[in-house]
Amino acid sequence: MFPITTNRAGFICLAFPDVCKTPTPGGEVPIPYPNVGQFSQAEQVSEDVFVGGKAVVTEASYIDPTTGDEPGTGGGVVDAGKHMDQATFEPPTSREVYVNGQRVVCMFDSTKQNGENARGTVLGGEPTVLVGGGGA
Repeated sequence: MFPITTNRAGFICLAFPDVCKTPTPGGEVPIPYPNVGQFSQAEQVSEDVFVGGKAVVTEASYIDPTTGDEPGTGGGVVDAGKHMDQATFEPPTSREVYVNGQRVVCMFDSTKQNGENARGTVLGGEPTVLVGGGGA
């Protein structure tokens, strides 16, 4: 199993291309942009399970907004009208580890970003998970 993802700053999910309609003097033109979701902005993360002091991200979590396609104000080509929309997590997330009844998101899991407009990958995870409490 790959490292579990948390809402730690610096962890991202990245999708390319996120093709969005972009205004130009000659009209809207489809242009590919990178689409980045910052895990520090993840919503609906675990409220009571933490790794490295940060909340665990599960299959029910999402990141909103995403960035990178700001100039594409005409919206996505695949998912019409989506602009800087959320990133969600696709199966297979972990099949072995659950937090609060939800599968955890792991490094290299797949994402949907800017709605259905772009497919991406989770880039970041906690390298070590310690189970238990108390001191040594």
